Amino acid sequence: MVIQWLCVGFGMRKMIFAMAVVAGALAPGLALADARDDVVSGLTRCANLTDDRQWLDCYYGAAQPMRAWLGLSPAPQSQLKLLQTQPQATALPATVSRATVHSGPPPMPKRSGILDVFGGDDVINNSPIKSYEISSNGFTITLPDGQVWQQTDADAAKNPVRWHQPASSMRVTIRQGAMRSFNLVLNDENQHYKVKRIR
Repeated sequence: MVIQWLCVGFGMRKMIFAMAVVAGALAPGLALADARDDVVSGLTRCANLTDDRQWLDCYYGAAQPMRAWLGLSPAPQSQLKLLQTQPQATALPATVSRATVHSGPPPMPKRSGILDVFGGDDVINNSPIKSYEISSNGFTITLPDGQVWQQTDADAAKNPVRWHQPASSMRVTIRQGAMRSFNLVLNDENQHYKVKRIR
């Protein structure tokens, strides 16, 4: 009788232990899902901010539940306060894009300090051209997102262009060159033109 009771007790303990293991395995997933849901919910509060810096601070503040879950240092109080001052949205907007909150071309390309000596990264990759102008000082192209690039004076003197095709048939790639310069290639040509961004 005692042996039977011990066996039943041992079996019950095994079952309780197994249930605890299963619950422990499921709990992190549930907590992680809750943290993610809380982050997404917070992000909806940031959607109406039109200032890029404020939107980014709000975005970082909204990520606080995930930071807490992962044991990371908390977001600064200024970011959390900005998030709390935004009204709670009922749903994420159907489309949230930079174009809806920001006008004009994207920021100027960043320079990477000493690594600029080597260059090599694409700034624009096979982009269509909205329009272009040619003058005695070289060419100026405008891209669909509002960026304006101009041939450098030195390059215009060495490599004058004689483009006649419509802008709609032209595509450009602009790559970082050596010593903080930029090289433009038109379509699949081998010719590189030195350019600078003016807008």
